[in-house]
Amino acid sequence: MRDTSVGVENEQGMATSGAVILKLSGISKFYARIAALTDVSVTFRTGEVHAILGENGAGKSTMMNVIAGAIRPDLGTIEFEGRVVASMSPETAASLGIAISYQHPAILDDLSVLENLRVSLPAALFAGNAPRAVAQAMLDQVGLTVPLQARSESLTVAQKQLLEIAKALAIRPKVLILDEPTASLDQDATDMLFARIREVVKAGTSVIYITHRLAELRQIAHRVTVLRDGRLAGSGLVEEVSDQDLLGMIVGRTLGSAFPPKPDSTGDINLSVTGLTGQNFSGVSFTVARGEILGVAGVAGNGQAELMRALAGLQPSKGDVRLGGQSLSNHDMLKQAAFMPSDRHAEGLAGGLTIRENAAISALDKFSSFGIVNRKAEMAQVTDVFRALAVKAPSMEAAVKSLSGGNQQKVVMARALLSEPGLIVADEPTQGVDVGARSEIYRILREVSSRGIPVIVNSSDAAELEGLCDKVIVMSRGQVVETLTGHDVDEARIVAAAVSALTHVDRAENLHPKARASGWRHFLQSDNAPAVPLSLVIVLLALYGFSQNSHFLSSFNVGNILMLATALGFIALGQTVAMLLAGIDLSVGPLAGFLVVVASFFITEGQSPEVMALGFALMLGLAVVVGMVNGLLIRFASFTPIAATLAMYIGLQGCSFILRDSPGGYIDSNVVAWITWQIGPLPVAFVVLVLVALAAEHLLRNRRIGWQLRATGSNEDSARRIGLRIDRTFVAGYVVSALLTVLGAVMLMAQIGVGDPAQGSNYTLASITAVVLGGTSLRGGRGTFIGTVLGAILLTEVLNAVSFLGLSQTYQYVFQGALILVAALIYATVRERSTVK
Repeated sequence: MRDTSVGVENEQGMATSGAVILKLSGISKFYARIAALTDVSVTFRTGEVHAILGENGAGKSTMMNVIAGAIRPDLGTIEFEGRVVASMSPETAASLGIAISYQHPAILDDLSVLENLRVSLPAALFAGNAPRAVAQAMLDQVGLTVPLQARSESLTVAQKQLLEIAKALAIRPKVLILDEPTASLDQDATDMLFARIREVVKAGTSVIYITHRLAELRQIAHRVTVLRDGRLAGSGLVEEVSDQDLLGMIVGRTLGSAFPPKPDSTGDINLSVTGLTGQNFSGVSFTVARGEILGVAGVAGNGQAELMRALAGLQPSKGDVRLGGQSLSNHDMLKQAAFMPSDRHAEGLAGGLTIRENAAISALDKFSSFGIVNRKAEMAQVTDVFRALAVKAPSMEAAVKSLSGGNQQKVVMARALLSEPGLIVADEPTQGVDVGARSEIYRILREVSSRGIPVIVNSSDAAELEGLCDKVIVMSRGQVVETLTGHDVDEARIVAAAVSALTHVDRAENLHPKARASGWRHFLQSDNAPAVPLSLVIVLLALYGFSQNSHFLSSFNVGNILMLATALGFIALGQTVAMLLAGIDLSVGPLAGFLVVVASFFITEGQSPEVMALGFALMLGLAVVVGMVNGLLIRFASFTPIAATLAMYIGLQGCSFILRDSPGGYIDSNVVAWITWQIGPLPVAFVVLVLVALAAEHLLRNRRIGWQLRATGSNEDSARRIGLRIDRTFVAGYVVSALLTVLGAVMLMAQIGVGDPAQGSNYTLASITAVVLGGTSLRGGRGTFIGTVLGAILLTEVLNAVSFLGLSQTYQYVFQGALILVAALIYATVRERSTVK
């Protein structure tokens, strides 16, 4: 295959000649001496679609990440518009006009669709126009119909892919990188995408298109480059190379038919499904004979995915399912079926486990005796399955995230086979998998079927269903509209059945149910939803306390509750910042106590205003130092948030006792009076707390700094890929946490009126309790400052009620624990229901 830059016309009539806009020269990248790329040189031109082919693990994604600035090469140079780019980063790439749509979308699940767009794209795109209108126009370009306020976790894989593409197209890039963009798209969405690609190419954009589908190559690409084992295998014009030559370059050998031969005859029926009904499907009936593979087809969103989950026992359903003549309940299906999900990252793999652990996790009981795993037997069986599947892995103990997409999918299949299932349910099993790996997956599925295990495959690729399946059911609006068998299992027949069945279906009916969620359901998904039940509980508890003792709602007691809640509230606001980052700050309590001890040397009776001002300044300065040390230990010294802040907890507690071994240094009474100033039952400091919380909430929801904070906690890898400065955000977050603790320390100083080294530490647990009660997630990414303030009020009210009603101190801990458990259960249940309905 020769490389040429002579101008020609492809079938779309677009010229392939153009100026060189991007050039890679001698690019190499190594991971622990293993080469991901070796001496790769590629040139990209304006007004041209340049396809990149290669097996999973060939280096395609590494090369794209090098161009996008997410990965820095060890050797080689990058030239853009004739100038060498010394250090490519996501920010640099964006400034040059390079945009990328990742195969695994860099979508932040805890942010709304609108927030994902605004945090990912330059603010200038939204300037001068209503942001919602601008965002809606972006979605319209790619045919994505979802509410802008919908939380992104509620989107389907295909919808997330379209959102990712919308982000890339929005900046009108000079270079557009599309990494497997159609892997999860149906035919309509694919056609729409190709039309948009042709438009941007006609305008002069250079499109780098990664795909595993040769048919797409012929439709959209002008030039092709093939990578194999991290090296350049060939490059040239698409019209000058055959599919067979491309396959030979991709796999380094000549491939026969991609699909294994189908059996001439099948055995008895071993799976029978009659009248199966569940979420988004009803009345589904089919049979699978021994040796058969059943395919499920239809336009995306017509119940196929839900049917697959129901057959795997993951969703409730009604109907008659018989395996080997025995009727199965939902629980039985869960035990019998091995499920291969379409989204292997979200459901198929445990990212924190090794390759071996991911493969063996479903079959540990088969390697165990009396609860003890026989590691030798486990390794032997995992190795055998990996050998059969041709899994390419550096080591069994390597992280599963280190594998290419195709090899990750093989690990999912290995787990299914090791569990010795009675049924294989494979939802889009070859999504994002290269041609070589696909062939091996097809072979294994056929071998499993020949052993008498029913295999059911859902695929959006009609050609795949034709080549692999013996029988295909076509679904529309949740029902089976046609069953094809034998020679009728044909790509054209499958597509025709799916399309003709939908001629009278309103497009809105095909939207994923999550995307059609009502406004009320969107509110239940929102971070501020916990404020409603919290406020109600606060009121009900106040009324109960008043019914037991009329002094409970007296001006004095209400003021006392709010004053105590203010100290806790400020400290809890700081804790909220840390938890939004998916961290925790155990040092907030001792920091508050330490700052009070420091203040007891400066803000005391008889000191000059200058000395007192110095004391307040010193409190702020020390807090900044503590916050920076916490952040730097976590980001640059590989400390976990718990380890770093626990070490700080111990250090600050020790420093407090070094400065004062017993209470001393009485705080100036005038300062105390100012801090505790009340207007009736309402402390002015509490008003300040509310104003600070409202301001913080506004920043969290409506400003880039808040989106960056939540994005970092939601998914650090995705946040980094969209160009956010994660390390800086994390360190700044812990500094803000410490500064908010200063305000809590000022309130604590006024309450105790003396430098006491034993005070403050109990605020750590109390602050965490208040934050959890407020609805902030322990996993990061979602939370609310308003909820935190309400949580602080409720917790203080409970402790006050226990004391006021004459109950023992034991009840304080019982009620605190009960509140946390109830809150966690309520919020988890509400969010789960609002997501799945």
